[in-house]
Amino acid sequence: MGRSAPIGQKGVFYMGRKEGGSLFHQMINAPDVFIYSHRTDKDGNAMAVSDQTRKNYQNWLHKSADYFKGLGIRRLSDIDKEKIQAYADYLKANGKTASTIHSYLSPLCKATGVELAEIEKPIRHASEFIRSSGVGKADGGRPAELNAMIGLREDELRQLRGSDIKERNGNTSVIVRRGKGGKYQEQKVLPEDVAAVRKFFDGSEHKVFRMHEFVSGFDYHGQRREHAYKMLVYYTERLRTEPGYRKKLYKELADQWHRNNKKHRDKLEPLSFFDKPYILRGKNRALAIAQGKPIVLDRLALRAVSILHLAHWRDKVTVQSYYFSR
Repeated sequence: MGRSAPIGQKGVFYMGRKEGGSLFHQMINAPDVFIYSHRTDKDGNAMAVSDQTRKNYQNWLHKSADYFKGLGIRRLSDIDKEKIQAYADYLKANGKTASTIHSYLSPLCKATGVELAEIEKPIRHASEFIRSSGVGKADGGRPAELNAMIGLREDELRQLRGSDIKERNGNTSVIVRRGKGGKYQEQKVLPEDVAAVRKFFDGSEHKVFRMHEFVSGFDYHGQRREHAYKMLVYYTERLRTEPGYRKKLYKELADQWHRNNKKHRDKLEPLSFFDKPYILRGKNRALAIAQGKPIVLDRLALRAVSILHLAHWRDKVTVQSYYFSR
């Protein structure tokens, strides 16, 4: 029988071979790899990652293990900050996006005990987020290509039909007939993405995608999180640089709020409320700093993401579930 590393100590589970068997198995058996670093249950206990996230972590750790084995490294304890930094640089040099690099490094840093924030990674500028057409096709098939532009949950993607697109007041939206909790949703499409999105919808009642087009193990929900962050950057930039856009955006989100938020239809705050910034505090503040993200957000931009792209209606949910990288 093997023995495990002491509780709370960064290490690996010993499995009969020197330092835990293969490098990949040392990685996946390291403490806390499959535990969220910033989420707890109602009793304050650390929460395990979802099954989908676990699969993604295993896939990324396989790739990491292959890289380090190619350098002759066989022990997890030999992978330090400098080697992880070299790996990040290697990924960047080979054309990996900032988001992909972060995905690869996140479980690796958990396994090694190296702080992710200590690794220099490419900075994702606003210009990277404004145009998203085509992102994801190579990894997640056609569903990922569309989802990079609208940010749906996987089940919502699977249910889309050819007629689920509409235009109202000059804005184009993809319709989710029954989203999470049975909610009707309208997912706004950016003007520059409308032509590309429309190509997926033929006006029929046939489903947009066939089941075989979905790639097993691809993190479609991760695209939703990434899309929400893109939109936050997008709205923040426009509000900062375009005079008059603040009133225009408020009118747009107010219209959707009053039409679709049945529970709180008459409780939307006045425009003046959104002039006050949304300031992250506590764990959210610490996590934002660790990930190099702003701790002061434009409240109107945040609400626009909540209403126009997530149908969550609450800023707190958007911050906790979609602002941070996983």
